[in-house]
Amino acid sequence: MSLGDNLGPYGPVSGSVPVAAGPEVALQFQGDKPPSIFSIAYYRPYFDVDTSDVLERILETFIPFRSTFNEKTSAQPDMYGPFWICTTLIFLSSALGNIANYLSSEEKTWHLDISNVSRSTGIFYGYVGVVPLVLFAVLKYFGMSSGLVQLWCMYGYSLFIYIPCTFISVVPKELVRWIALGTSAAFSTWFLATNMRAHVKQTSERWVLIVLAAMCLHTALAFLLKLFFFV
Repeated sequence: MSLGDNLGPYGPVSGSVPVAAGPEVALQFQGDKPPSIFSIAYYRPYFDVDTSDVLERILETFIPFRSTFNEKTSAQPDMYGPFWICTTLIFLSSALGNIANYLSSEEKTWHLDISNVSRSTGIFYGYVGVVPLVLFAVLKYFGMSSGLVQLWCMYGYSLFIYIPCTFISVVPKELVRWIALGTSAAFSTWFLATNMRAHVKQTSERWVLIVLAAMCLHTALAFLLKLFFFV
C-alpha cells in the first residue's frame, strides 16, 4: 500500500502530487522521488486553497441534505479549513465559556478557568484528528475506499456551525443554550451522516452501523461542549 493510498484520494505517489488549485495541476519535485511523509512539502498541497473554496465548503455544511461535499472535494480535499475551524473553536469555547460562566455565576467572586484552553484543545484537535483516523482504519478493514485527508476535511468542516453556537451560548439561559447546541448538533450530524452515507453505501452492507456510530460520536461532542464550557 502506498503513501498516497493511506493519506489522500490521489492514489499512489509517483513524482508529483496534485495541488488544491485543481486535479490537472501538479507540484513537481526534483527527480522521481516524492517528498517524505514527515516533510512539510508533503502536506503543502492540502493547505493550498483559495478563500472562495473554503467559503463554498463552509456553505455546504449549512445545507446538509445535499450530500455533495465529498463529491466536490474529492479531487482536492484540504486541511486548511479544518485546522482554522478547530483553532477558532478552541479560542471561542475557552473565552466565551468563561464569559458564560461569569454571567451565570451567582457568587460574588469569580475566577478565570484557564484550564478551558487545554480542555478545548484536546476535545477539538483530538476529535477531528483521531476519529477520522479510526474511521479510515474501519473503512479499510471492510474494503471501502476512502482517503484519510478527505475524512479529516469532512469532519473539520462539519464543526463550523458550532462557531456561531458558542456566541449564542453565552446567553445565561439554559433553554437558549440547549436550543443553540441542539440545533448545531443536528445540522452538523446531519451533514456528516448524509455525506458519509453517500460515500460508503455502495461499498458495504455494514454502512448503516458505521454511519450510526459516527452520528453517536458526533452527538457526544455537542454534549461535551455543553458539559465543559456552557454549564
